[in-house]
Amino acid sequence: MTALDPKARRHLSQRAANLQREARAEVRAQRRKGFRRAGPQPDDALHEWMLWALLQDGAGEAPEAEELAEDGASAEEERVGVVLSAARGAAEVLVGDETMLVAIAPRLLAEQATLIAVGDEVKLSRRAEDRWELQRVAPRRSRLSRPDPQDPLKERVIAANVDRVVVVVAATNPPMRVGLIDRLLVAARRGGVALTVVVNKIDLADAARLAELDALLAPYDALQVAVYKVSAATGEGLAALRLSLGGALCVLVGASGVGKSSLLNTLEPTLAAQTGEVSEAVGKGRHTTTRSTLYRLADGGRIIDTPGVRAFGLWRVGLDELNEAFPDVAAFAPECRYGDCRHLDEGEADCGVKQAGLDGRLPTPRLLGYQRIARSLLAEQG
Repeated sequence: MTALDPKARRHLSQRAANLQREARAEVRAQRRKGFRRAGPQPDDALHEWMLWALLQDGAGEAPEAEELAEDGASAEEERVGVVLSAARGAAEVLVGDETMLVAIAPRLLAEQATLIAVGDEVKLSRRAEDRWELQRVAPRRSRLSRPDPQDPLKERVIAANVDRVVVVVAATNPPMRVGLIDRLLVAARRGGVALTVVVNKIDLADAARLAELDALLAPYDALQVAVYKVSAATGEGLAALRLSLGGALCVLVGASGVGKSSLLNTLEPTLAAQTGEVSEAVGKGRHTTTRSTLYRLADGGRIIDTPGVRAFGLWRVGLDELNEAFPDVAAFAPECRYGDCRHLDEGEADCGVKQAGLDGRLPTPRLLGYQRIARSLLAEQG
């Protein structure tokens, strides 16, 4: 949709809104709980309906599910690309320099949140002269994932094949959440991805706050986690950040209000107009990220912008994997009296980890961060 001019985008938005209203009427007419219609659902975001409207242009009815032959397909019948964004039943895929809107094969729809993510390398197959269908996903080199909010027993892959997870926090307004950094460090290491911390809005922090931030972030430096203090508003620190990202594929993650989209627009000014057009088309008065989207940068890098998160669940992480993300905490485990010590407060005497926290050898925020995540993991396990 990025190729559409503002007028075409507004027209598409109106069509999508009409389709959404018709779907609501259709569902009400069924008068039975749990009815699911084809394509987007009435309560889905308008962006998904815009993709669906584009998909219907000249496409006719959705094709029947059919298996693509493994061999014998010509180059004209298959293409390979990278997923830029995805909605229910459809995806935008970059093939060379062309952005294509494609349907997702029916056999993949039930597990779409797990099987198809932004950054995935996919194979497309021709289904009609101007209609292509996403048929296969290549094995992933890395991933960032979490439990699906609608079904915690399923994995929701946020981004695939990324080189770096960039967690964006604010120096102030909203306050920095160390717990989110800790959880993303665990998730990144589990998915085989490096982590970078970016502290935005440092122009709003006074000297006392900056000193406090330095103390909070010092443990991450020791873990070889790159930390950058920047201001999207003034440009401070952005040159070093841009250089560090290089030609990598990065995913931006952070709470709402920390300035992820503003940071992205500052790193790549040509994206600002595109973001503004999208916001205007869907009736938003500000830059609001509603879905994960991959953007290409002029220097060859690529960044996936994601919606703001309030919390970040961990997908199938055990205490052993937690210890790998907290090596500074695990380093004191040999001092525990009991080999199965979990370093919590429930009747665990002679805990070397807790003692290290008491005498200052282990920073208190690191110990508390470990304990918060450990308790949540144990609670999930029952």
